[in-house]
Amino acid sequence: MSDVISKDEEHEMSADSAVEKKGTHLERMAPVKDSRPYSPCRAACPVNTDVQAYVGFIAQGRYNEAFEVIRSVNPIASVCSMICHHPCEQSCRRCNVDEPLAVRPLKRFVLESTTEYRRNKRKLVEKTKGKSIGIVGSGPSGLTAANDLADLGYQVSIYERHPVLGGMLASAIPPYRLPRKTLQEDIDDVISKGIEVRTGCEIGRDITISDIISKHDAVLLALGLSQSRSLNIPGVDGPGVLLAIPFLEDVAFGRKPALGGRVLVIGGGNVAMDVARSARRLGVNNVEMICLESAEEMPAWKWEVDEAVEEGISIHHRWGPKAVSREGDKVKGLEVVKVTQVFDTNGRFSPAFDNNQTKFIEADTIIITIGQMANVSFLKDSPVQVDERGRVVWDPKTHMSSARGVFCSGEVVTGPGSAIAAAASGHRSAMAIHLYLQGENIEGRLPSYEKEKIPQLPSEVVERITKEPRMKIKHLPPETRCSSFTAFEFNYDEEEALKEAGRCRGCGGGAVVDTKKCMACLTCQRVCPYGAPVVTSVSEIRPEYCQACGLCAPECPGEAISMVSYDVREFRDALPSVIGSVDPKRQDPVIVAFLCSHHVGVLGFSLPENIRKVAVHCTSRIDVNDLLKALECGADGVAVVRCSSATCKYKGIENRVKARVERTKQLVSMLGMEAGRVGILTADSNDVASYSSVCEEFANGIRQMGLRTR
Repeated sequence: MSDVISKDEEHEMSADSAVEKKGTHLERMAPVKDSRPYSPCRAACPVNTDVQAYVGFIAQGRYNEAFEVIRSVNPIASVCSMICHHPCEQSCRRCNVDEPLAVRPLKRFVLESTTEYRRNKRKLVEKTKGKSIGIVGSGPSGLTAANDLADLGYQVSIYERHPVLGGMLASAIPPYRLPRKTLQEDIDDVISKGIEVRTGCEIGRDITISDIISKHDAVLLALGLSQSRSLNIPGVDGPGVLLAIPFLEDVAFGRKPALGGRVLVIGGGNVAMDVARSARRLGVNNVEMICLESAEEMPAWKWEVDEAVEEGISIHHRWGPKAVSREGDKVKGLEVVKVTQVFDTNGRFSPAFDNNQTKFIEADTIIITIGQMANVSFLKDSPVQVDERGRVVWDPKTHMSSARGVFCSGEVVTGPGSAIAAAASGHRSAMAIHLYLQGENIEGRLPSYEKEKIPQLPSEVVERITKEPRMKIKHLPPETRCSSFTAFEFNYDEEEALKEAGRCRGCGGGAVVDTKKCMACLTCQRVCPYGAPVVTSVSEIRPEYCQACGLCAPECPGEAISMVSYDVREFRDALPSVIGSVDPKRQDPVIVAFLCSHHVGVLGFSLPENIRKVAVHCTSRIDVNDLLKALECGADGVAVVRCSSATCKYKGIENRVKARVERTKQLVSMLGMEAGRVGILTADSNDVASYSSVCEEFANGIRQMGLRTR
């Protein structure tokens, strides 16, 4: 299917000029956007990824620009496109309308669509600071800090104990969840900046922490939680009882442990799901789990649990381990006891058991997945202090450990969390190191990701939003996906991605008023379909109501309204390059078609070369001046091609768009041209043939009027 803005047609808007122009506008509006409440999806993201901005670019087929928005704050973007728990989706304001936007799949679509673009951007970064930093660990926190510090001009060296970079991403997350080639794209983005890498280097065995401290101007401990916790129950020690992390490392590096025909997993978190589902893919048909929690209390993500159950894994809820049963060295199974309580009345973890209710579950192998901890044994006798619970002593306000110049980030100090939360910690630690090396105070100057967010949609706005089902993600059937470690999730094709991106309401990207220009004329209040403006001495456009349709900006007589997410002059300024040099000897009329990308553009229909397509998010954004500019640049005709009222993303705009076209026709007539050179087009059915037909009919009408001379 063709892009909404075709990359192959000479006369359509070039990607490079679009990137430059849009980037300039976003940079200009960034302080305005950051000073206002964030969209809930952006506020929920641990690194405040501007979801509204990049989804808006996707909806217009501008994938390189979408990539730039994503990658600007997230060096592990490809990883997150596969494994993120997407808190952005859970906060989406569409939840009160129908279903949340599919943010993670859309991110994946962008990253898979821009592979060549991102690879061409990789380059060495000049080392301007004259200082070096050693980073111990290359998980999400370490990679993020390395990326930021390299961009700041420091020489960075990474020390990783595994044979490959990625930390727990590479050594513990199964390949069916995170394909290694996907992870490698993120790693290559970072190390291409000139970062020194030492893999297979274990601190305490191959080099001491004191050696690293003496070698570098600053050191970052980004260790993660690389050791599994065990249980203190009878029979736990010996063959047949495995720990989660060593088991997952065996899976990651192609080592296949002997498991027997029955595997029992102890635990109910996401790691437990990874272990159980990996055992199935190693050929074990009978995989069971026990967990203290009920189905509602389980800490694992619901979709992980659902997929595990689909794969034939049975879960025993509200049972706790009591003793491993053995016959000699061989495991026979596990005695379990009924759980009566997991949390106390204050919500604290406080399990209680009924010892009168027990049962026995047969197993050949038992795998324990009850939690993780950091391996800090190499810090013994070093200046970095470790408390009595084995945790590194640090100051969250500065990210510095007890040793001056030695910093900490990620799960080693924050505890278990998501990859993207670890990346946020990496950003903070990188800034802390930078300030320290520049001799500046750290406290109070590290980035904060806790942001005020736009309230949920008012009920009267919800009523005016068309319900659109979320585009579903397809999976391989369970019986097929359990036969290998191949990723089983199919992502969107282009048509699906464009349709899904079009569901975004653009929260946070809407209209803002320049109060110095506002005349309180009530025009914005009169034309807004959603009741967003409130006019007193000046207009205020309430972000919780605004749907970023753009209808108000062209109508404002004082040009006091700007749009955060796009430049209102964007199309006008691009038209000279879109139309190009008009051949005076042409046989076919040059037509400019402003094409609604929400529904019509998704069709991706092709048009003759003489019809120049300009993708617009919605025809509500097309001004009279845009239409006149097309004629001024030499077009023989100009058409606004919009979807039907039934499918339009924004209710209540149809009459306003028609009025603009009629006003343009009047002005054209006053200039001595035929009014019919301007038209508004739609089709009876939303298919390729219908829209191709109405565009070609319009072009034929212009041909009959005759070609313009300049």
